[in-house]
Amino acid sequence: MNKFFSGFSSVFLFFFLPLTVHALGIQVMVKGEAVTLIDVPQSAWFAEYVRAAAEAGIVNGYMDEQGKLTGQFGPSNPITLAEALKIAVEGAGYDEELYGSMVESGVSHWASSYVSVARAENFELLKSQSRMRWNDPATRADVASLFTSAFKVDMSDVEINSSRYKDVSLATSYSASIEALSRDEILSGDTDSAGQATGTFRPSAEINRAEVVKMVVLTRAKYAMPGAGDMPVVNDGNENEHIVLYSNSGFSPQVIRVKQGESVIFKADGPLALKVASNPHPAHSDYSAFVSKVGLKQGETYIFKFTKLGSYGYHNDLHLSHKGTVIVEE
Repeated sequence: MNKFFSGFSSVFLFFFLPLTVHALGIQVMVKGEAVTLIDVPQSAWFAEYVRAAAEAGIVNGYMDEQGKLTGQFGPSNPITLAEALKIAVEGAGYDEELYGSMVESGVSHWASSYVSVARAENFELLKSQSRMRWNDPATRADVASLFTSAFKVDMSDVEINSSRYKDVSLATSYSASIEALSRDEILSGDTDSAGQATGTFRPSAEINRAEVVKMVVLTRAKYAMPGAGDMPVVNDGNENEHIVLYSNSGFSPQVIRVKQGESVIFKADGPLALKVASNPHPAHSDYSAFVSKVGLKQGETYIFKFTKLGSYGYHNDLHLSHKGTVIVEE
């Protein structure tokens, strides 16, 4: 039996029973509208967490093609990476619309603005995976990584505790995130039918919507909302010297803010060839002059002066998944 989060108990048996709840579903307020979630029984272990997350504006359940709430939450359904990202970003308090207007997400997806937050804030999940399939089910390790990134959890002193989970080691993806959230009693691993810890975490197993909702409520209670009031991260160097380094992991910083008339130096800092080009590919029409004519080898640079105000997404024309944004202000 799973006990992924602290405080889980035998009510997990609910997931092996048909969802036959109707009138007993909880009622929540979503954007000023009273909605009954018919598949969230009032007596279910996750009901209080779904209610809290819904009333905080973090979740609202499923919608139909017309955008109308259906009254279904799907607590036992696997959660997708996009859905988990949305919950993490909303829970931590980021203004995803602001990030979406300033940072090129690089995806055509309903979660585009949330991906913009993840790119600007350098979420570990995006740095470690070259291609994200946002509609795929999220694993337990994936969600741990998303939450430590979104909530800016301090992992500077994390040591992988081999005695905590026998299936989590230094070689496990996002093991530091798993350990940090376990240290802070957000996660607690599996238990057997008697409620005793089994010493397993199952990092590669899928995670369902009810589990992630409980997680966001606990995480917000522990770490508050560190993303509230944040804006996209910009370069921290000399204000008169703007340098963007390009390596195997992409552009750093991904978002840079300059004054009108200032120049940015793009430097190939790794073995991958670099050809800077304005979005979109292949037209490069957002800022047609902002295109390096040749590919850059390691150590070579491209300098461009930004004379037009605005926010300009760009990419490496030779490796299209690597993207960045230049914000030009007065």
